[in-house]
Amino acid sequence: MENNTFAKHPTFYAVGLSYKKADAEMRGKFSLDEQSKTNLLHQAKVEGIDSLIVTSTCNRTEIYGFAQHPFQLIKLLCENSQGTVEDFQKVAFVYKNSEA
Repeated sequence: MENNTFAKHPTFYAVGLSYKKADAEMRGKFSLDEQSKTNLLHQAKVEGIDSLIVTSTCNRTEIYGFAQHPFQLIKLLCENSQGTVEDFQKVAFVYKNSEA
């Protein structure tokens, strides 16, 4: 029997931050405009991550997708925003598979 999975990577992650733990200044560092979202999606594809959803509003920025490790998604967010990994770790969430 064939394995017909649609993603290369077996693990689904949700990473991001919201008003629940991050103030407006911190959320602003991680906000993504349309061009930043496009760049992030292109970079993800180049890095072999094909299945992503990116959302960024005044209250939250989140990435949902399949990856080998959540840091791949965190790195994409930090490289396409003004936020740092250190700031992200202070206020963010990372959920895996059914928790996501």
